[in-house]
Amino acid sequence: MVGKKLRVFLVSVIATGILFSYAAIGNAKGITLTLVWHAGICAETLLDIAKDWEKISGDKVVGALVPYGPQWHDKIAAEFAAHGSGFDLACWDSQSVAEFAGGGHCVLLNPLIEKSKILDITDFSPVSLARYGEYPDGSGNYYAFPANQDCLGLIYRKDLFEDLEEKAKFFERYRYELDIPKTYRQLRDIAEFFTRPEEGLYGFAQYGGREYDYCTSMSNTFIWVFGGELWNPQTNEVKGYLDSPASIQGMEFYVDLFKFCPPGSETWGFDEVNTAMQQGRAAMAMQWFYFFGSMLDPKVSKIVDKVGFAILPGEYGMDGRYRREFSMGGQGIGINKYSKHVDAAWKFIEWYEQHDQQMKYARNCQTGRLSVMKSPEWLQMNPYNKLFRVALNWINDYWHVPEYAILLDIMQEEVNTAVVGKKTAAQALKDCAERHERTLKRAGYEITRTKHVDVPDNIVH
Repeated sequence: MVGKKLRVFLVSVIATGILFSYAAIGNAKGITLTLVWHAGICAETLLDIAKDWEKISGDKVVGALVPYGPQWHDKIAAEFAAHGSGFDLACWDSQSVAEFAGGGHCVLLNPLIEKSKILDITDFSPVSLARYGEYPDGSGNYYAFPANQDCLGLIYRKDLFEDLEEKAKFFERYRYELDIPKTYRQLRDIAEFFTRPEEGLYGFAQYGGREYDYCTSMSNTFIWVFGGELWNPQTNEVKGYLDSPASIQGMEFYVDLFKFCPPGSETWGFDEVNTAMQQGRAAMAMQWFYFFGSMLDPKVSKIVDKVGFAILPGEYGMDGRYRREFSMGGQGIGINKYSKHVDAAWKFIEWYEQHDQQMKYARNCQTGRLSVMKSPEWLQMNPYNKLFRVALNWINDYWHVPEYAILLDIMQEEVNTAVVGKKTAAQALKDCAERHERTLKRAGYEITRTKHVDVPDNIVH
């Protein structure tokens, strides 16, 4: 008993010492740190947790929150371009690390991590660190810590899938059991089966919108599972990859699914998909895990007791190989190199990324800290955390190059032309490949034309 009391006392002394050092730094400066992020539950949660930091250190963290999409990216990019100190911290998309760090606008965190006595690089998985903060890929140079891990998943109506009459009718029509789809061809059958406009019910909901990364976050998933690629990052070739038969097959499958989506889905983003599911208008939806919790909120959801969650299916490509890949999302948190308060900003990140703070954050959003994701408490927080931890094994991403924003805008435009029927899937991808290669050439990339070779699956592209 004496030993236990002694250990508790020592822990208390150590913790008090850490808090005292934080307080001494903060109170002496009276600093206000500004954070840029897109508005939403994750930003609100971070700022709420930051109130504890203010009590401890005397430093305040305030949000400069903007809508999700171009406004958010452009706010950060414009301040960096001006070498401005209008914000101190920012949460940016995983793909933007190359753009912002490549432009020399972010603080390299490695020296700060090495000096830290409370934050260890091993507190995070190497994959998460690479996805959300590393530039160049494989360099070991980190400019951000995971702020919100995310990936696409499947939401479905359990009441429909488990209804015995529906199951019997489905089996009679398709000759296999109605269940969570293992392939996208099964998903298509299920979407077709539940599409009943006269009942106000549709089989599927997905993004088709032109804005930011809406349609491409969906279409990329289909390109990958059918065996296609966005490009070859070793040779910088786009032609022969993005417009390959496998990529075209995936794009055609994605576009075809809109037949089973609610009217107007060609312009949809996450809000519309969320609403369709919450109102019970769709049997299934491809959606970010970020939004899964809203399905369980009785204030906005009519399907609280009817909803199920799953990992997205895979598919067999032309080569007969089964692949399961889907788009990752989420953001990392980094420091503006031009901030007047770099030290204070780092102290906040150092504190915020600790287990206790991340456990509070994880009640609403997905953390990147391993100790939280391995804890029984986290696994039992909701019905989908166990799925999320497994889903992270199959995530893939866009290009990690400084020209990401330009490439994205081109691809959004071309994919949307296929979604709305202005071009065939094949023509849209052909035009996109040509425009991407022109963009890369103008940026100084050497494109080495080779005979098409396989690009390893499930790597950062």
